[in-house]
Amino acid sequence: MREVNVLIGSLRIGLLVVVVAAALGPALAAAQGMTSDHVPTTRSGSVEHGDTFRAYTSLAGQLGDPNRVHANLFVPLLADRDSLLFADVRGQYMAGGGGEGNWGLAYREMFDDRFILGVYGFYDLKQSAHENTFHQGTLGAEMLSDRWDVRGNLYLPEGGSAQAVAATAVVSDGNLVVQNNIERAYHGIDAEVGALLCRLPQCGDSELRCFAGGYHFDTHSAAARSISGPRLRAEWRSFDLPMLALDSRLTIGIQYQYDSVRDSQTSATFAIRMPFGFDRQRHRRMTRMQRRMTDVIVRDADVVTHVTPRPGGQETALHAVYDFEIGSVTVLDADTSDLPGAVAAATTTSVIVDGGRGQISLSDPIEVQDGQQLLGGGLQVKGADTGVLATFGTPVTLRGTDPTQSVILTADNSVISGFNIYGGLHGISSELPGGLDNLNDVLIIGNNVTGAEESGFRFGELDGDSVIAHNRATDNGGHGFDIEKNEGVFVQNNALGNAENGFDLFDNDGDVSLNRSLRNGGFGFFADDNSGAIEENESYENEMSGFDFLNNTGSIAHNLSADNGGQGYTFASNFGVVESNAAFDNGSFGFDFDANDGVVKHNLAFDNGGVGFDFTDNLGDFHGNIATGNADTGFDFIANTGRFFDNEAVDNGDVGFDFTENLGLFQANIANNNAAEGFDFTDNWDRFLANQAIENGSDGFWFDENLLGGTFADNVANDNDGAGYDGVNSGTAVNNTGSNNQGGGNTFP
Repeated sequence: MREVNVLIGSLRIGLLVVVVAAALGPALAAAQGMTSDHVPTTRSGSVEHGDTFRAYTSLAGQLGDPNRVHANLFVPLLADRDSLLFADVRGQYMAGGGGEGNWGLAYREMFDDRFILGVYGFYDLKQSAHENTFHQGTLGAEMLSDRWDVRGNLYLPEGGSAQAVAATAVVSDGNLVVQNNIERAYHGIDAEVGALLCRLPQCGDSELRCFAGGYHFDTHSAAARSISGPRLRAEWRSFDLPMLALDSRLTIGIQYQYDSVRDSQTSATFAIRMPFGFDRQRHRRMTRMQRRMTDVIVRDADVVTHVTPRPGGQETALHAVYDFEIGSVTVLDADTSDLPGAVAAATTTSVIVDGGRGQISLSDPIEVQDGQQLLGGGLQVKGADTGVLATFGTPVTLRGTDPTQSVILTADNSVISGFNIYGGLHGISSELPGGLDNLNDVLIIGNNVTGAEESGFRFGELDGDSVIAHNRATDNGGHGFDIEKNEGVFVQNNALGNAENGFDLFDNDGDVSLNRSLRNGGFGFFADDNSGAIEENESYENEMSGFDFLNNTGSIAHNLSADNGGQGYTFASNFGVVESNAAFDNGSFGFDFDANDGVVKHNLAFDNGGVGFDFTDNLGDFHGNIATGNADTGFDFIANTGRFFDNEAVDNGDVGFDFTENLGLFQANIANNNAAEGFDFTDNWDRFLANQAIENGSDGFWFDENLLGGTFADNVANDNDGAGYDGVNSGTAVNNTGSNNQGGGNTFP
């Protein structure tokens, strides 16, 4: 932490240096005699040595690899006519993270106004983009003349420092492995020779210099390659800029270097120098050699670091989410001739199709083999020992050019993962020439299918060991996902903008959860028969119903259906459990059943365009449901012969509960503030107990008759706009109370 704080402080130097130096400028100038009323000059017309070398700051930006900004502070410490001792303090920040501070002390001496010899040393402190900290000492020497530059530098990092960084996925001995890496600081040397090409005094007192040199860096690891190569650069310099001051300088440069580790690197630099002090009666310019005495020390811009493999740091690569081993690999790409044939002929555990060479067009399908793992580039894996994450390759796009052929055909015991697929008959399918193939133990994960002629994903039967997860079907000509029978796990898939149903599961005996269906042309989810679990799915803005089931004997729970054109949920019959689902803002009913012979509980119908809950008969348990804010009736059904209790109808546009007969238990239901009657029914044959009708727009309870054998007891009617109770009693009616009903009927009988 201390080192990091020191580094942050060093980086701030670049930003603070202008303010600090501006404040110190007069003092520095006074110390050098630069604020006197008389500026002595030499016979050559230049200023005397005591005034020659002023402190300055230089602000620079570099566009290249990487982009960076610099701030330098040059402070003369001791000087006479031919010698200069000065401090050189630098700070820089690199795009993508990381920065560096450099603190240097240098000495230059001029000989007979012909050439300059200089030596210098720096302490360097770097925080890399990987948040590692490195220390380094730099030593250098130079010889400068009016026309020539010769210099060399020696870089000595502390112990060849090594710090852990992100792992990489690589192929080693034919297998995909996770390689743990370290970031190392490299020791090394560089040198260059420069020459003045031309001077253009008519262009603002400018000159052009070019430089050629080379560098060599290495580190203490057999697994790391040395970094060596040539470096070329050029600089345009303009002196004594009229908009600034004498001794100001503009430098525009370009640099190119190449080595086999970092490849080609090109950068452009723009720097502006601003001197401190005053120009009062300072009418003479420095000589050319005096200018050279204040040239920026040229050295490598930062501590040279590079990520290298950690010796012995390889781990078996597992899929980052599903933990299967990647194993031996064949890597294919757009340059592979007959890619479907290469997949079929591969003998490795996995075939990776990489996108680094661009999109791949296919007129014939890729036929995955039994037991084969077909994986797209950009594959995320983890180390089997440490769990560290890494990525292999570049994401790939496959485009099917034949609308009568699927792009990928799957097989038993296979994996298909990580593909972006466009076109074709289906993106991924088991539809063979003889019909749909049933699949065993398939894993289809993380694929995107767009623009297929028919359904995006099309399969026969999926067994209980199969998993379809994290896939996306968009803008396909049929269903998003079309499956004859699912006995496996179908989780976290998305269907968007398909012409027909988002998910068409003709028969579901498995687990369908956490999927989303949005803006499809048919139903969001359709199942002819559900005996499995359909839970925590979401269906939005589909043209028809959000969820449509012909027969449910399983569990439909915690789903959300909103803004669909038809009903929120439609059931021909329910023999299972429909629990804790929500339907709101749908164009028609919230929930629509033909009959319930199972359990319907804790569901919410809110603000739908029709009835909240609409069904024929309740033969099972129907309790804890809420209908609120719907445009029509809250609960509308024919008969209850089961148990109907603890339901609420609030703020609906018509009757709260509207039904014909109660032949079972009808208890503890609440109708509050509905536009018409709270409860509207014909006959009660059984138990009608402890229900409440409060503040409804018409009668609280309206019915024909509580028949012989029926019990109507402990009900409450308060503050309704009509009568509290309006009906005939032929059975048992006790303890029914009311108050403040506008039409009377505050008790029954």
